[in-house]
Amino acid sequence: MTAPSPGTANQVPPNGPSASVIVVIGGDGPPPGRPAWLLIGPALTALLGVYLLAVTFGPLGTAMQRDLHLSDSVIPGHLVAYLLPALMAVPVGVLVGRRWPTAIALPAGVLLVIGTLLSALAPGGGSLLFSRLLTGVGAGLAWGVTAALVAQMRAQRVWLGPLIGGMAVLVLGLGAASGALLTRGLTWRMPFVLAVPFEVVAVLVTAVTGIVALTRRPSGPAQPPAAPLT
Repeated sequence: MTAPSPGTANQVPPNGPSASVIVVIGGDGPPPGRPAWLLIGPALTALLGVYLLAVTFGPLGTAMQRDLHLSDSVIPGHLVAYLLPALMAVPVGVLVGRRWPTAIALPAGVLLVIGTLLSALAPGGGSLLFSRLLTGVGAGLAWGVTAALVAQMRAQRVWLGPLIGGMAVLVLGLGAASGALLTRGLTWRMPFVLAVPFEVVAVLVTAVTGIVALTRRPSGPAQPPAAPLT
């Protein structure tokens, strides 16, 4: 065995000492491709967020205003209280969800469940406003995670993007129509009550698919074979 020549024993990689660290932790590399089934839970949560946005249009908002003795400016204010937090949460869902989709989609679904229950049971305008803020944050996080996952689907995103977009438009119209029908036939609280079981299903699906994805993840990066000593 010969001794290493001077200047070669502790050579630094050509890209600097942080290059090997980046390879190990995936700091600057592109996010890995995701399986299509991982999108089911976040997409369902995102569509329910669209439903909760549309459901207050039309007769439901009028009945809510009359029942809770709200002023004319409160209902548009509740729409802003939903949309503004949602739009602010979308970038968080995209940036963090591209690495940890389940860690963002799961709390988003829980926020939808809590916010929807509070909306259905709201005794006044203040509690209703708070519930709409919670559901807005949950919806925005789910929208961001869904967009990030679709972008990572590679070949499937050609049809997944238009499919989810078309379903969102359909849910937007369905939410407004169901809100009007249920409000006239029963009460304005019923559209929120009926959304809760679907939200629970979305949370469960997100948790299950996240666990499956975690168990299928490789245990660690493959180690290159050691160079023989000469």
